[in-house]
Amino acid sequence: MSYRLLIVDDEKNMCRSLEILLEGEHGYKTSSVTSAQEALKLIEKSEFDLVITDLTMPGMSGMELLKTVKEKHPAIQVIMMTAYSTVQSAIEAIKMGAYDYIMKPFSDDEFLLSVKKALEVSELRNENVVLKELLDDKEKQKNIFVAKSAVMKEIMFKVEKVTATPSNVLMTGESGTGKEVVARLLHQMSPSSKSRFFAINCASIPETLLESELFGHEKGSFSGAVKTKKGKFELAPDGVIFLDEIGEMPLPLQSKLLRVIETKTFERLGGLEPISFSSRIIAATNKDLQSLVKEGKFRDDLFYRLNVVNINIPPLRERKDDIPEFIDLFIKSKSAELGIKQKQLSPEARERLLNYAFPGNVRELSNIIESALIVSRGNIIKANELPLLKHEVSVDELGSGTKIEIENGFQKAEELKTKLEVELIKEAVKVYPKNSNDQIAKTLGTTRRVVEARMKNYNISKNQ
Repeated sequence: MSYRLLIVDDEKNMCRSLEILLEGEHGYKTSSVTSAQEALKLIEKSEFDLVITDLTMPGMSGMELLKTVKEKHPAIQVIMMTAYSTVQSAIEAIKMGAYDYIMKPFSDDEFLLSVKKALEVSELRNENVVLKELLDDKEKQKNIFVAKSAVMKEIMFKVEKVTATPSNVLMTGESGTGKEVVARLLHQMSPSSKSRFFAINCASIPETLLESELFGHEKGSFSGAVKTKKGKFELAPDGVIFLDEIGEMPLPLQSKLLRVIETKTFERLGGLEPISFSSRIIAATNKDLQSLVKEGKFRDDLFYRLNVVNINIPPLRERKDDIPEFIDLFIKSKSAELGIKQKQLSPEARERLLNYAFPGNVRELSNIIESALIVSRGNIIKANELPLLKHEVSVDELGSGTKIEIENGFQKAEELKTKLEVELIKEAVKVYPKNSNDQIAKTLGTTRRVVEARMKNYNISKNQ
């Protein structure tokens, strides 16, 4: 690992001597300034692992610098240097968070040993932060994966097989099916489970910022880049990069990602120095990437690089055996989150959920349970207290239970279809009155053009 060190001393010769010593055989990257004020400005612009500062300097003292650094950047280690040591000042510096307090003149070996140990502490603390994040993440994710149905048991089997390899994985399936949950489970079961897991939504970040988010950037590489920033590939060198909605990644960035996968190296935006990585890439999409390849919207070579192992997560309506498990799980977890007593579903409410198509999949079921727990009046959630099911269209209400004569049967079927479409669109408009037609189309499983054409034909407006 390449550490960044900042030397602060009002004597330029001292700064230069320490730079030469640290950059020599140890290969540390160093910067130096001659005042505490300059040091604080530089720390705001760049990332440092260790600050080595003199105690007595004109203007702001080393002790004041230590106090400010520890308040604003507690992860940065600080070593104090002084030619005028007192027991009291040493104790005060250590109390304020300094890692070490060394007397000038000091030997090279003494100084380098202090630096080495300070960086080891920095690395250990970083690992502890990552471990805490992982433990917190595991606590949130535990029991979320449900594999009661045969198809999910098969997916679980495939996940177990993949964990032992570093192969890239492509997760496919509708929105809300739990692709990220499965990706996190795969990571937690792998040998590198203590490494970091980063999830990036490729559709929600602008192209330039997405490249910076993935690969980092150098200071000044674009407007607003006021300091050097490490990207997710650099922060998780042997972890997992989860690229959600990979089908939305712009073509120029697809090309760069392809090269990164092929060479196992990348450069920060605006940088020239290659950085190695060995992260596993798990991509996810709710789109047909092969169709996008044919349309020229997705690179075929990148598709094959990502699709080493394909895990397709079926929609919830195709794995109904999982629904009761999810219901019980969400009642328990959501009750805990909301700080309320656990409730039960009435037989009618449970039956209604079991027969519902769940266009929003597991995510929709989770929201339904949370809403029902909040709005229900007693300890039993009734069928009419499932507010997010109000847009569900009853087939019986549309007359499908009525006997249809064979004569002109197709015409009557078309009339029934038209009535069904009208009701579906009206209900979708009620559910998403302020959303774009894109959301309505996505919910109904069609395109915006089709929705707008049907709304025009059936004289349906959002003001109804």
